[in-house]
Amino acid sequence: MRRARDAQHHEDRQYHGFFAEYYDVLHGTYDADIPFYLDLARKHGGPILELGSGSGRLLVPLAEAGHEVTGLDASEDMLKRCANRLLTQPQWVRDRVRLEHGDMLAFSLPRRFSLVLAACNTILHCVSTDQLLALFERARAHMAPDGLFVVDFNIPNVKKMLESDGVEEVFRVTHPEAGTELVCTYRAEYDFIRQLETIYMHLQEFDRDRLLRAATNTTQRAFYFPREVALALRSSGFRTVRTWTGYRHGRLVESTRDIVYICQRSDEPRS
Repeated sequence: MRRARDAQHHEDRQYHGFFAEYYDVLHGTYDADIPFYLDLARKHGGPILELGSGSGRLLVPLAEAGHEVTGLDASEDMLKRCANRLLTQPQWVRDRVRLEHGDMLAFSLPRRFSLVLAACNTILHCVSTDQLLALFERARAHMAPDGLFVVDFNIPNVKKMLESDGVEEVFRVTHPEAGTELVCTYRAEYDFIRQLETIYMHLQEFDRDRLLRAATNTTQRAFYFPREVALALRSSGFRTVRTWTGYRHGRLVESTRDIVYICQRSDEPRS
């Protein structure tokens, strides 16, 4: 495993400190997309660049499958969690990984990649059209001539968003290592004009009735619809070669809740 740094401009406080740990506890074992990406990597080959690689949930299985993988993330704490995860792997797996601390909207790496991944809602961290286009431009600049760029994200469930707008919820989960109880008080508010979700979180850790630590956080996410993402991809010089419902290779229907775009560079002039 090799480690490098780059300038950091686009941060998200949800992935620092206590919140990075909570995110990893909550999502670190999610694996519904892993067979899809392993199959794609097997067919297309590496090297692979994962944007927003976090704690290595997807990166490590790709390296275990024999691929060279570079993970880029703006959160030092998530990269540290990824490095710790890699310590449990054999040396030959660690040798296939390079971790880069940097901004996915403004990074520059010295190599080009056969696969560039913006997996599992990564694009929702781009809270403006300019940021989304910047991410796509940087992805394109780092693709090999025959490379693929893969974007997957959830399609907004407007009915559910309207029902939950401003409603406070409490989530409880047991810390898998410490055995303590993590309590997250969560509220999301939606701005349908700017297509932004503002998330308010208060996180606590308890050992029985004793409060061990607490932290509060406010972050924003965008929500995007398929047609606008497709247009942004085209405007950024991409041609969509496959569009699937999630990781099941299915066609889009009215009830579709997640979508995958697989793209190549386009020879057409950019708009």
